[in-house]
Amino acid sequence: MRGLPRRRIEEIIERGDYATLSRLCLELLNADSWPEGWERLEVLIQASGEYVLAKFMASAHVLASEEIYKTLSRDTRQFLARDVVVCLEKMAQVIDVLSQRGVDLGIPAARGV
Repeated sequence: MRGLPRRRIEEIIERGDYATLSRLCLELLNADSWPEGWERLEVLIQASGEYVLAKFMASAHVLASEEIYKTLSRDTRQFLARDVVVCLEKMAQVIDVLSQRGVDLGIPAARGV
């Protein structure tokens, strides 16, 4: 598993581009859509028992939804963005641990994350 692109994450946060930040969750899961991302996340959760990932992914999904995003204050967006960063870090960690144990998650190698 490649490490998270921390500099890329920092640059995205500095720009306040939280929708792009959220899409990094999909990239990490090598998913093309939110439904596909949730399916892959569920496999990851079941294999790891890390149910907290669902909460963090929900924050990412909210920030990626333009309809919801535009109703949120800057402070709320920043608050949720912190959860997205935790989501990315935790997902990468769990995927790495499970892959080292030889657990097949059915998640193809991530593209660029």
